[in-house]
Amino acid sequence: MYFSFETITAFVGVFIVTYIIYWVKKPRISKNEPPMVPYKIPIIGHTLNYLFNAEKFLAECRQQHGDPFNIYVFGQVNTIVGNEIAQEVYRTDTFSKSSAMRDGDSFPLNRVLKILEYPETLEQVAKTIREVISAAKLPLYTERMQKQLMISINKEIGDCSNPKLIITANSNFSSMIARPVADILVGQEISKNEDVVKAFADFTKDFASILVIPPILSFIHPKVHSQVITLPLRFGWNPIRKHMITLKEHLRPVLEKRLKDKEILGDKYEPPLDIIEYLLNDPEYGTKVITDDYLNKICEFLFFIVVVSIHTTSRHITFALYDFAGRPELWDDIYEEQVRIDKECIGELSPQHINKMVKLDSFVRESLRTFDSALIPLPHKCLESYTFKNGMSIPKGRIVQTYLMDIHYNTTAYGPEPRSFLPYHGLENNFSASKIDKNYLIFGSGKHACPGRFLAVNEIKIGMHKLILNYHIKTPSGKIEEKIHFGPFVSPPVSGLIFENRKK
Repeated sequence: MYFSFETITAFVGVFIVTYIIYWVKKPRISKNEPPMVPYKIPIIGHTLNYLFNAEKFLAECRQQHGDPFNIYVFGQVNTIVGNEIAQEVYRTDTFSKSSAMRDGDSFPLNRVLKILEYPETLEQVAKTIREVISAAKLPLYTERMQKQLMISINKEIGDCSNPKLIITANSNFSSMIARPVADILVGQEISKNEDVVKAFADFTKDFASILVIPPILSFIHPKVHSQVITLPLRFGWNPIRKHMITLKEHLRPVLEKRLKDKEILGDKYEPPLDIIEYLLNDPEYGTKVITDDYLNKICEFLFFIVVVSIHTTSRHITFALYDFAGRPELWDDIYEEQVRIDKECIGELSPQHINKMVKLDSFVRESLRTFDSALIPLPHKCLESYTFKNGMSIPKGRIVQTYLMDIHYNTTAYGPEPRSFLPYHGLENNFSASKIDKNYLIFGSGKHACPGRFLAVNEIKIGMHKLILNYHIKTPSGKIEEKIHFGPFVSPPVSGLIFENRKK
């Protein structure tokens, strides 16, 4: 076989470039770090197992190397923490989800939402949620939530005299959750506008469309990937701009009217109960004039809450409905509880009636526990070098991911078969769906636990209560449907759910 000089030169060039990348990208691990899981393919490291065999791969790593351990994916070392170490990460200020989100190389979110460039934004969001929709204030929203959810149920599912297949991948449940969230965020007057509800429902889907590209170029350097993937934004393409325009169009006259009413009525002004009213009175976000810059700031703030509320809540109510629909042995028991409560409240739920949904609450908790994501989607970033209590250290800047299955499927907390669906485990052990626990990390832990978890669980319970009362719900196969796995993460099944009117 004949090779030309040019061919040989090209081979040599490729070899040299590959060697340089390998040498530059070879992970350097210090003596006291968690063990690096061995890998066979230079540069690629564990990426293929991470993408295509995550559950088995991480289980083997945990068994062989303990907790924590290091893996090498997409050109950088990640530390994986499990059941023994995770609490340290969640209860120590050295580890930051906001920094990982803001500075992430796979896609810097501040390129889309400029407000995330300011470190205090996430703290302000958490403070706003705690003060406006805390557990103590949730009763103020109960009537509004169930009213908005019923509007959504009638619109998205409607009459099912004949069995109707609802394809859940079409964001039906995003629309269902968007309506009560819009009511709480921007008030009852704006939430009646279908364009605003649609903007809230579609925002996360369009937002996610620019995050799905795997960070292949990170094998060269993470910054290369972030620079390339954000090129379209620099040239003006932005899939969420239309949603911002819609919200600003409808929000401006409402904010202007509220400011005018305050000025005219003074102490007689009755403030509406919603987040935009809270922001108007907040020292950081308050204003006396509604300018374009102010509208941009407020809308970005609101849309960030949309990302962390509508997206997660709609996903988990979808998971819960599939869990219910695929387990006919639970139907009668949970349905009977909803019928009894409905008779007590005559169709108008109060907070006390929601608290009586103990079987449904326990079922929801178990659905949240077993939703089957191997890792928690939001990583933490180590802000300065840190030594764990077991003596292992990690450097500043290290990305730390939480091995959720190691926590949610541990035998100490959940018995010899922790992967089994235990619908009444929460009820039997007095654990509500919103109660954080070292063995239940879906809402985080410590002072950084999700402040919106009480609202999310209430929305899921009210939504499921109304759906179970009104419809027989089953899967097309009559069995538990397979979830969709994307690397170590998971999405609800796409087979759809069959709804049929219950006979009254």
